[in-house]
Amino acid sequence: MRSFAAIFLTLCAGWVGVVMTAPSALAYPEPAIVSPSWSLLAEVQKPEAISIEDVDGSIRWFWYITYKVTNPTEQDLLFIPEITIANDLGQIINAGENVPPTVFPAIKERLGNPLLLSPVEVVGKLLQGEDFAREGVAIWPAPEGDVDAFSVFFAGLNGETQNVSNPLTDESVLVRRTLMLEYQSPGNFDSPQQQPIIEVRQHEVMR
Repeated sequence: MRSFAAIFLTLCAGWVGVVMTAPSALAYPEPAIVSPSWSLLAEVQKPEAISIEDVDGSIRWFWYITYKVTNPTEQDLLFIPEITIANDLGQIINAGENVPPTVFPAIKERLGNPLLLSPVEVVGKLLQGEDFAREGVAIWPAPEGDVDAFSVFFAGLNGETQNVSNPLTDESVLVRRTLMLEYQSPGNFDSPQQQPIIEVRQHEVMR
């Protein structure tokens, strides 16, 4: 199993602002201890797998996470979630890409949650307070190969940004405060549905 440091080193070219201090260690811009900007509250559930039958009869697997987002601030805010998955195979996957339109209805039916919004429906002005909380879902294709560890990056929950210098180009790059959820998926199973998912931690990074 690759360490998460190894994952980050693999993603260095895409994760601008990363500074490698040693072959086995790295540093990156840290969020403020107390964010100077607006911040939304997100409750994120553990990833689940679902299979969909294609028109040709073949079975395709997808991962999804559901979440509830609440606006505790004193102003209505525009909510535009951006969710990216990085795994220890060096793959970077944008949630929503290469996902057939049949997957969301299948997830909604499985969960039996009439309040669940599609990745398109959840975007928009988020009103203040618990009564206006939204429940959304991020979906991505299950990657081929034995993935033992992966991270989910959830941007759009906080307005904090920093301008940092790209260590490879010295160019100034804007990074955002992002929720990072780290998971382990040990073992190699016949289907993603059998795959155990272990949450390692949740924390915030600038990405």
